[in-house]
Amino acid sequence: FLLLIACLLASLSLTACIIVQPNGDSTSNPSEVPESYNVIVNVETATENQYSSLVEMLEDVRPSVVEIYVASSTAVGTGAGSGVVVSSLEVGTETTSTADDYTYYYIMTCHHVIDGTDTIIVKDLSGNQFNAYLIGVDPQSDIAVLLIALTKNQKRDLAVARVRDINSETTPLKVGEDVVNIGNPLGTLGGTVTKGIVSTIDRTVSVEGNYMMLIQTDCASNPGNSGGGLFDAQGRLVGISNSGFSGRQGLNFAVPIDDAMSIYESLMETYFSVGNRYNFGYVEGRARINVEYNYSCSFGYELAIADYSTDVLNYYSYVMDVKKGSPYATAGMRVGDYITAVSYNGETFKASNYNATTLVEYLNSLKIQIGDQIVFTVVRNGVSLNLTVTIKQFIYGDTYMTKPTV
Repeated sequence: FLLLIACLLASLSLTACIIVQPNGDSTSNPSEVPESYNVIVNVETATENQYSSLVEMLEDVRPSVVEIYVASSTAVGTGAGSGVVVSSLEVGTETTSTADDYTYYYIMTCHHVIDGTDTIIVKDLSGNQFNAYLIGVDPQSDIAVLLIALTKNQKRDLAVARVRDINSETTPLKVGEDVVNIGNPLGTLGGTVTKGIVSTIDRTVSVEGNYMMLIQTDCASNPGNSGGGLFDAQGRLVGISNSGFSGRQGLNFAVPIDDAMSIYESLMETYFSVGNRYNFGYVEGRARINVEYNYSCSFGYELAIADYSTDVLNYYSYVMDVKKGSPYATAGMRVGDYITAVSYNGETFKASNYNATTLVEYLNSLKIQIGDQIVFTVVRNGVSLNLTVTIKQFIYGDTYMTKPTV
């Protein structure tokens, strides 16, 4: 990954993806989640400091940052990251058909922390563990939202973060401000606090080929910090930590909280439940290829491509898995098809000349729009076929449910 503004050839690595295995029992889940949400986020524009010291502030703020542990049924190992509680909702028996009263906590984290996983566990500051539901994700902004539901009798050490309006005329974020980064470095050190300053408020960087405008700080950040909170001196959330330079110190980045909250609102507004079926939240108008390499389709992916073990007729890549109901399946793609070419927007990529890794990188680099068509030329049983895939609205994990007409 490249830091483009500084014109440096340096690797930008996502600060999650550390192998770790959480211990202990996870809690039971409610039988239903509400079909609509009216969740208020505490956004502040006041400038008064209510704390006399950093120690006092951290006593209030640290419980708003949680540890996140993930696993996938289609991949080996587990991973860890961080998250921030940005809102909560009291749900009583008068508004739902659940047997008990619940408190719902909504947690913001990074997409890359939970990407491809189907098991998510949240741990609070005291080590209490809870199963987490996915509300929705937006890979382009690297933001995801999770939900945990706790009965009134469940132990917890949680707080809801106060969010700063960093674009307000009275509270704009400025270079040189003191900030603290709270997260779960190495996937084992939950609640860790590091301190620094805002180095730049609008640094353009490329994270996994995706250009993002991020807050740059010199707070120490390590694998496992992704999804954690960047807070100002008054304990208000100003960013979601998401990346840092591999092998470099004092160069770390966070998604500005105003951008993150805009995505949060979109994901919450588009998430809904119909009986036992769910439509995960999405950002209207987003499109994505949704292809991965060398695994059966993990959660959130629709097509898996792998290298063939030998050079058979110069075909290097084949279809390893296709998600049922996906545009790829609708187009007629099948497991075992050899991919020889991909045509898009008048250009053709000769897939038969490259390995599967390069093919996946090419596909994910395409700047596509909803309704665009991509033609895959495949060989099946010695016969060459052209399969036309029509790109649809991207909804992570469940692309094919559509919101019902009310």
